[in-house]
Amino acid sequence: MVVQVSSRTYEERTQVLAQQLLAASKPERSFLGQMWEQMRWDDRLLSWAMESERLRVPLFRLIDVLPALRTKTEVARHLQEYLGQANVDLPGLLKNLVNFSQPDSLPGQLAASTLTSAVETLAHRYIAGATLKQVSKTLEGLRKQNMAFTLDLLGEAVITEAEAEGYLQKYLETMTFLAEAAHGWSAVPGLDATEDGVTLPRVQVSVKLTAFYSQFDPLNERGSQERVSERIRRLLRRAAELGVAVHFDMEQYAYKALTLSILKDLLCEEEFQHRADIGMTLQAYLRDSYQDLVDLVNWAKQRQTPITVRLVKGAYWDQETILALQKHWPQPVFNEKSVTDANFERMTQLLLEHHHVLYAAIGSHNIRSQAKALAIAEGLKVPKRAFELQVLYGMADRLATALVQTGQRVRVYCPYGELLPGMAYLIRRLLENTANSSFLRQSLVGTPTEALLAPPSAIEKEPLRYPQAGFAGVPDTDFSAPDQSEPFFVALERVRQTLGLTYRPLINGQFIETEDLLDSVNPSHPIELVGRVGLVNIDHAQEAIQSAQAAFLSWRRTPVPQRAQLIRKVADLVQERRQDLAAWMVLEVGKPLRQVDGEISE
Repeated sequence: MVVQVSSRTYEERTQVLAQQLLAASKPERSFLGQMWEQMRWDDRLLSWAMESERLRVPLFRLIDVLPALRTKTEVARHLQEYLGQANVDLPGLLKNLVNFSQPDSLPGQLAASTLTSAVETLAHRYIAGATLKQVSKTLEGLRKQNMAFTLDLLGEAVITEAEAEGYLQKYLETMTFLAEAAHGWSAVPGLDATEDGVTLPRVQVSVKLTAFYSQFDPLNERGSQERVSERIRRLLRRAAELGVAVHFDMEQYAYKALTLSILKDLLCEEEFQHRADIGMTLQAYLRDSYQDLVDLVNWAKQRQTPITVRLVKGAYWDQETILALQKHWPQPVFNEKSVTDANFERMTQLLLEHHHVLYAAIGSHNIRSQAKALAIAEGLKVPKRAFELQVLYGMADRLATALVQTGQRVRVYCPYGELLPGMAYLIRRLLENTANSSFLRQSLVGTPTEALLAPPSAIEKEPLRYPQAGFAGVPDTDFSAPDQSEPFFVALERVRQTLGLTYRPLINGQFIETEDLLDSVNPSHPIELVGRVGLVNIDHAQEAIQSAQAAFLSWRRTPVPQRAQLIRKVADLVQERRQDLAAWMVLEVGKPLRQVDGEISE
């Protein structure tokens, strides 16, 4: 039975808890207020990036390419190329660093070493280790602080099946190593068992579905599901043998629907239906995320065994927004951070109200978000087994400690791996740390407490749209949406029923017979005849030219608005027949569907 508590009561309790967490998590002195000469270079880079947008972008671009540079001379040259431009806002100390004449000079080498060392320190701040031995030590240290963990292997993106199989093997090895190491860890009652004595897994890993299949694609829903599910089954079987929990992360919006579909189907298979040591993730910055959670609640009721739902804000806002603008698609993410925060709180309440079918894992560094979750959980009397709080490794250490002091289970999301595979993750964390709207940055630059902890506004401004400048581009098809992709597959089957016909040239409004025919075959399936095309001779060509010249006499006297109306009508017909045109292009020239769709838009 769900206990209903008024939102006012939640807000009052939220403010009390948030004030307590804020006081407990404040550093002894402000990050930006430290004595400058005592700051390390990695701290300085973060501070500069927070203060200047004109430095943040080129600096993070430089950090992004740094692992691919092999020598100090290359690093020094890129340092000048990225940060030496006139429009880059350089503080004095950094200006001195790039002020060398030649990349291979002694000052250039020193600058390269300074930058590389600072970035490596930054990476180690957010990455739990480069080897399993290092990671095991980190994880054991977290447990000594009464914190659970989930381990994520960096560099999941794969482009070959060998890489996908290798990714699975790395996780099997990781689970085996940590499960064996866990036998030697001291027991932590709050982490290793529930209040009623049920044993909980000491080890948890987080994985991404795209890494299990190199051709993971919503356009190939059935094929992706078959290949991914086969590898997930192997992972889950081994995890059960070792007593390891598995959590599935969420990625770009294009993969969301397929990811949820695969996991729902797989976890309802008889072999896995009664597993409660499995979880999946939802991202609150997506406009349709609340409905996704409603659907998960209904699905979990039918499954009858709870799983964990990790609720996060989302880490791909820039990418999702830019892609939507480029493609003229509706923006899938909320445009204002406050609206995301409000949706996060709304989803938190829905999760906790259904704690009997879904276990909540509240992932946020926003003190108010965590306090709201604690307040709701108190009001609903949610069992501790059904609820935990999560933070990212290196992102909010003091907050994590403060959350532990509430008596609630706290889990730290720990990435591990080498710097190069982890660079994309590092850049996302740097962007998150230094973004103007982030809670961490706002708390460091002296934002008043009342503003920091105020209820987020759910009122959204106009979504971002591509600047039209008098011309509106036609949106490409979003093939991640089943309702948009399915008509193309229907069209392919419809067009296939008409293959093999003969097509005569049309000259002066009449189809003509020709002596020669050209067989047009499907390049991807050469035995498939698309059609036979009549080949014209010189006389036919001359007749066609004369016909066109005669038609032009009347066309040039046609008023411009009438011509434009005709062209627009052609465009409307192209859009109306988009799926059939795409099918013909796929079959006749062998182009992938997405490329064909883009050409039709153009």
